[in-house]
Amino acid sequence: MERQLIAALAALALVAGCASPQPAPVQLVDQQQYTKAMRDNSSTFTWPESRKPDLAVLAEKSGPGRDRAPSGSERIVLEITNSCACYLGWEDARKRGDQAAASQALKVMDEVLPKFSPEDPDGQRYARETAAKAKAGDGSQAADYVANNCDSVLWK
Repeated sequence: MERQLIAALAALALVAGCASPQPAPVQLVDQQQYTKAMRDNSSTFTWPESRKPDLAVLAEKSGPGRDRAPSGSERIVLEITNSCACYLGWEDARKRGDQAAASQALKVMDEVLPKFSPEDPDGQRYARETAAKAKAGDGSQAADYVANNCDSVLWK
């Protein structure tokens, strides 16, 4: 994930604010605040045992750097990273034949990931479709998500 993601989020937040009758002021955070928020908020996610992100690296790669980012933008990065962890955790469990872990990952894929980003119904639909395909044994959409969103994540 690159700094362009943060710039896009900032632009989206500003545009979304312009569309509302009384836009709430967008709070901006610096890199240190962003990193702290990422650390604090990561504990609200369930991470597969073998797929926990290195939060320092994630915050450095996705944060605002010398600029500022909208407060809450770390949540979107954590949601994307958690989706990566779940999809990869599911595939890891399938490869090693661990049905219990694969079943648990499918449950998260089906019940948790589609609830991420309520402001993004297309993303929620994609998560539901990915879970449905995975339940049917087709991991192609999960693999596609991983290929397009997870390459910069360093796992611990």
